Amino acid sequence: MVQTYKIPWASWYEPKELELNFPDSWDIHYFDIKDVPAIDSEKEIEEKLNNPIGTLPLQELARGKKNAVIVVDDISRHTRPEKILKVILRQLNEVGIDDDSITILIALGAHRPMMREDLVKKIGIEILERINVENHHPFLNLKHVGESKLGTPIYINKTYHDAELKIAISGVIPHTLAGFGGGAKIVLPGICGLDTLEANHRASIRGVGVGLGYITDLRKDIEDVCSRVGLDFSINVIPKIQGENAGIFAGHFIDAHRKAVEFLRSMYEVDIPAGKKFDIGFFNAYPEDTELSQSPKALNMYLLRPKLVSFKGAIVMMTASTEGRGYHALNAERGAPIYVNYGEHVLWKAMGKRTIFLFSPNVTKADVYHFYPNSLIFENDFSNIIKKLEERFGNSPSACIVPSSILLPKK
Repeated sequence: MVQTYKIPWASWYEPKELELNFPDSWDIHYFDIKDVPAIDSEKEIEEKLNNPIGTLPLQELARGKKNAVIVVDDISRHTRPEKILKVILRQLNEVGIDDDSITILIALGAHRPMMREDLVKKIGIEILERINVENHHPFLNLKHVGESKLGTPIYINKTYHDAELKIAISGVIPHTLAGFGGGAKIVLPGICGLDTLEANHRASIRGVGVGLGYITDLRKDIEDVCSRVGLDFSINVIPKIQGENAGIFAGHFIDAHRKAVEFLRSMYEVDIPAGKKFDIGFFNAYPEDTELSQSPKALNMYLLRPKLVSFKGAIVMMTASTEGRGYHALNAERGAPIYVNYGEHVLWKAMGKRTIFLFSPNVTKADVYHFYPNSLIFENDFSNIIKKLEERFGNSPSACIVPSSILLPKK
């Protein structure tokens, strides 16, 4: 006999869920994901845009402007901006900014470009065929506009820099370096040059304001850069687990973002059993599971509560990695400016004497050990992991399942 648990799986791809089978003798604790109603109708979305936090409504900001750029995060992020974009485009048209004067700019940072299939998923065929859509290029089409207070050189996308009205839609979920996504982070790293990205990430390597789940000094540097290049209207989205809009907070890129973070906590914080240490922790990278280069985000909950797993226990990272190894020009390619195998990173020191597994059906050994040390045990068959864990812990271990990297421990 087995007990079965379903976890969300393969953001933007199929299947939407993955079944995990465990022996009946295992003691399993599953961290449930809270559900809330989706903000689905154009009327609801318009109400959010018309009642912004810390700025004038979008149409008032747009009045008299000749053109606009709307920045949207890429396919590695869970945000579904299509319905919000439809409302924005209608509002811009109503005040005299026509479709030919609007550009949707994909905030790639140092990620791969988005292709037509990606854009259809992200913004919909109707908008794709209606509006000019451009991928940000971290090497070209840049303008240098000085330095941040931390000395970060600021190279910003020139199309964005030259726009009279600057709008952004981005998802707010936990982030290891900047605390949270969303807000100013769509600008840096989203639409900055590689030199800016490298300086920003190297600051984190030096220990400047790194922190998951709170507002860090690194985020403050990001917000300093954003204040210098401008962002007129920031739309911060908290996604439901399958990507629908759970919360929309529009307005100033700091004020609206902080309200979004409050909502994120109310939705995704979970209670940790008092004093409980599990033999095994299963940590799912979803929704940042399109590629293996993003897989360390599976460990978000563990990094915040390492005592969740006993000192000599086991950690199982899980990622669909539907696009395989993935791409990141800054830190995921051999020869990239700050590429390093995670085994040489401070991240690995946080594992102590715990045994680390990685489960993914869509990557190779070469992919895995490009990022991870040989001490990690890789399996693309989940049943093999169960067998190896029982060899170590017997047939009745305690285990927890953290089904999404968005989940945070309650303060």
